[in-house]
Amino acid sequence: MKKNNGNGSDKNNYNKSFKRETKSELLDKGYRNHKYVKDEEAIIKTIIESIPKESQITIARFEGPNIALYTKNPRFSLTELTYYLSSLSKNLKKRFVVRTDPSIRLQEDETRSIVSRILPKDVVVSALFCDEATGEVVLEVNKPESVSSDTIINIAEATGWIAHLRRSPHIPSLSIKNIHTILKSSSKERSNFLRELGKRVFRNPIIKKEDEIQEKEDMPERISVNGKQNKNWNNKEVYIFCLGGVKQVGRSCFIVMTSESKIMLDCGINPGENNAIDAYPRIDWFDFKLEDLDAIIISHAHIDHQGFLPTLFKYGYDGPVYCTEPTLPLMNLLQLDSVKISQNNGVYCPYEIRDINEIIKHCITLPYGKPTDISPDTTITLNNAGHIMGSATVHLNISGAHNILYSGDYKYAKTQLLDSAVSNYPRVETLITESTYGASSDLMPDQRVVYNNFTENINKTLTNGGKVLIPVPAVGRAQEIMLVLDKEMKEGRLIEAPIYIEGMISEASAIHMSYAHYLGQEVRRSVSQGINPFQSEYFTVVNGWGKRDEVLNDQNPAIIMATSGMLEGGPSVEYFKEIATKENNQMIFVSYQINGTLGRRVLDGNTNEVSMMEKNGKVKVIPLKCKTQKIDGFSGHSDFNQILNFVSRIKPKRVLVNHGERTKSENTASTIYNKLGIRSSVPDNREIIKLR
Repeated sequence: MKKNNGNGSDKNNYNKSFKRETKSELLDKGYRNHKYVKDEEAIIKTIIESIPKESQITIARFEGPNIALYTKNPRFSLTELTYYLSSLSKNLKKRFVVRTDPSIRLQEDETRSIVSRILPKDVVVSALFCDEATGEVVLEVNKPESVSSDTIINIAEATGWIAHLRRSPHIPSLSIKNIHTILKSSSKERSNFLRELGKRVFRNPIIKKEDEIQEKEDMPERISVNGKQNKNWNNKEVYIFCLGGVKQVGRSCFIVMTSESKIMLDCGINPGENNAIDAYPRIDWFDFKLEDLDAIIISHAHIDHQGFLPTLFKYGYDGPVYCTEPTLPLMNLLQLDSVKISQNNGVYCPYEIRDINEIIKHCITLPYGKPTDISPDTTITLNNAGHIMGSATVHLNISGAHNILYSGDYKYAKTQLLDSAVSNYPRVETLITESTYGASSDLMPDQRVVYNNFTENINKTLTNGGKVLIPVPAVGRAQEIMLVLDKEMKEGRLIEAPIYIEGMISEASAIHMSYAHYLGQEVRRSVSQGINPFQSEYFTVVNGWGKRDEVLNDQNPAIIMATSGMLEGGPSVEYFKEIATKENNQMIFVSYQINGTLGRRVLDGNTNEVSMMEKNGKVKVIPLKCKTQKIDGFSGHSDFNQILNFVSRIKPKRVLVNHGERTKSENTASTIYNKLGIRSSVPDNREIIKLR
């Protein structure tokens, strides 16, 4: 993150707009004091009376978005009880989760020993983590597909822990290990959090029926802009507040508000901006109370969609964050890297590591396709967006009357790494779509043409004895490029040369292996056959300054992949300082370059030199002599035709266009209206839109 210009007044004014409150104050005001909590005892009594005594349920209560049932008979509860719960779920319109009673759970060491005996002989456990808050034992194993459901039940019966499987990565993931450490140390805190969140999710609605008169003294002040408050809500109204990410790429952030709920969609930063007022979401714009938020939903791990999230926890947010399973470790990786870069470069970062750790404690991860209640009137479903691993489109069903689909960033086409974005939705009234490549000329070439162009450009530089620098985002594009380079070199189309990899790429690739079931069908098939797509005889991981100097001082041709993808901090900047000065070298950009970033300035070719601040405070001028090339077709975003195809498949009644430069968003909106006949518009930041 960049430092503000001048005396930092933008940052100070921005921060003053928050009222920082202690956790205890927030808990007293929010999660621990809901006047309208439904009669939990009556609901639990109905459940207990409806299920067999053989299930041996000891505790039944609201926990997070589910009703949790604690059992002393895991074999029965994980098999026969599920039939009863399925019927109850339909009748009560609630979702259940089965947990084991704490009294039957063994110690971690004993559990490890028993699990090793129960698992098939060819299944090796590389890591084991017992989560006391959920009663799950997370097992990292080499062959998760070899573990049957019967084995899971046997483990639960023998150890008192319900097994959750992940694939062992080729190298231990520090991000996942860090998450396990935080979860273990905060188990009691997380148990209380889930308990109180359950009360909030299942609280009585403020407006029970359409024909009932609301009690004004109990009605929260749901909208406050410039001091004007609106209490005249009814249960049909839905509003969207645009806080960032419209008519620009970066700082994506929206709030969906109903009579019952306030839900934030993404909370990113704009890495191309220097001052806080333009870099961060405009949550200072109205009388914003963090404790009013029912939930924050993160579509995917990229900084422009979640980079401001830790700051909300810094200033008192204590509620849930919903995202997919891989998004949590990837998000954690990128947030920690932002802190590291800010410390190394002496620039301002609006949060600290402890704030990042709070996200872990409050994160609820969801698989694709599972409807989840997050407030009295809103159910969300996350589905594959095809952008990066774990990226999700967010479907919100509000009281069964209005459906919003927030696309986040999506790719409506299959890639080497991922399957295409899901577009099968029975009802969508409002679609919020990205438009990164929203110009009519933004058309991606055929995949084979892309690979040929990529390979030919690299071969020319290698033949001339030069080095190729490929700045890549650590998450998504790096893994895609690794697959392509390995395949092209193995099949003889790309000249053999060492491929050096530096930055967070290896750690991100380890996370990809842990959650390989989120990757594309072909990659999943290879992984299940014991093939690691992120390891190759051609890849050499670079660790530390000394090794980097060796790579740069070596006179032989080479390919270098380094983070970050926009030359905004990270090892790619250090390589850039040397690669840029020689005419026989080349820089190849394979991802979108946001306005204001160094990568965008270099790519646009508007200058022959770049001034950069060194660690000693001196300015270094870098002459730009190397060749630069942008290879279209590797992007994780949909091109213009793919956007139109996605919208036509969804068939919404209304489209709001965001996440694109102004002209591209406006072109997308006008084309959707003219060609598809769907009402569409491009809102402004700080605009309120009434959907119904």
